Amino acid sequence: MTVPSAVAPDRAARLAVTAAFLANGAVVASWIARIPDVRGELGMRESTLGLVLLAMAAGTVLALPAAGGAVARIGSRAVSVGGATVMVSMTPMLGLAPTPVTLAAALAVFGAGVSAMDVGMNAQGVGVERGYRRSIMIGLHAAWSVGSLLGALGATVAVRAGVDVATHLSVVAVVVTVTLAASMPWLRVRDRVAAGTSSPRFALPRGALVPIALICFASAVGEGTASDWSGIHLEDVVGVAEDRITWGYVAFTASMTVSRLLGDRLARAVGAATVVRVGGLVAAGGFGLVTLVPVLPAAITGFALVGAGLAPIVPLCFSAAGRVARSPGEGVAAVATIGYGGFLAAPPVIGALTDAMDLRVPLALVGLLVLALTLRSHVVADDRTSV
Repeated sequence: MTVPSAVAPDRAARLAVTAAFLANGAVVASWIARIPDVRGELGMRESTLGLVLLAMAAGTVLALPAAGGAVARIGSRAVSVGGATVMVSMTPMLGLAPTPVTLAAALAVFGAGVSAMDVGMNAQGVGVERGYRRSIMIGLHAAWSVGSLLGALGATVAVRAGVDVATHLSVVAVVVTVTLAASMPWLRVRDRVAAGTSSPRFALPRGALVPIALICFASAVGEGTASDWSGIHLEDVVGVAEDRITWGYVAFTASMTVSRLLGDRLARAVGAATVVRVGGLVAAGGFGLVTLVPVLPAAITGFALVGAGLAPIVPLCFSAAGRVARSPGEGVAAVATIGYGGFLAAPPVIGALTDAMDLRVPLALVGLLVLALTLRSHVVADDRTSV
């Protein structure tokens, strides 16, 4: 496939990265929305489910720093393609796994693919953003949210139609494979790496990247909690019918999508630090509503507030990391290692806690953590540059 000459390179790359974000979000959301069904099919308790989800967290956390080092050595395009290949290959296996052990193994490999693709496409996004010389990262993450919303809605339709998990996820894998095969050839071939930059095997935050990574961690913990436990909260705490358990997650992803579609404009108008500060307050309020008022309208509203508040924070952290690091790929990978580690580690930890306490208690604790992120929002200010 060749890129038409009428399309400017950065615009073509932006379209390709947008498609990657869209596809990644659709796959992850399709799996997340079917977690309650898989739990029922395999007869797992909350604690067992937490351990199974921990396998995905382990695969992701182990792959993140390695993917960052790979970006520095072979480029974000190769890492994006490799991660996507693993991700779509393992997606059907999540519905075919016959036991919790085999599901955990499949999730570990799946998580590694998702995280490698995530690091690669975010590094691509930072490079494209530099070419545009204005904020576009929140918009790229809006594409992830659109994909996530489509995945969640597709899962809702599949549940109502009685489609089994394996068939549903297999269809998702085929659609995503076709989408990526058509778009990924347009990704940037080279990353813009600063002269004299070394190529580490593992990318970890240090110096000015540490506070940015901590904000990303707090926000990602909130996202992971709302994503993985919204359905369980509606089913076990609120007590809704099976065909309504995805409503909280749909509200979360829908509000996140709208917030990210507006996010770049807001960041240019009031500054990244203000967006992070206000977003943290809104998200913390959403978690408070979910925990204090266990009825369906309040739960849906609360998860919507969580999505709206958290939506711009992670992409703004990635933009800031790309500015202060020696190279965009290294900065994104280092922050993503900590941030997405939180995204995937928090849900299984909550699963372990729910065996000893009401689910609302850990949800409240996550809300407090999200609130704390506003204390250091100045570190993502737009005027911070390389150190």
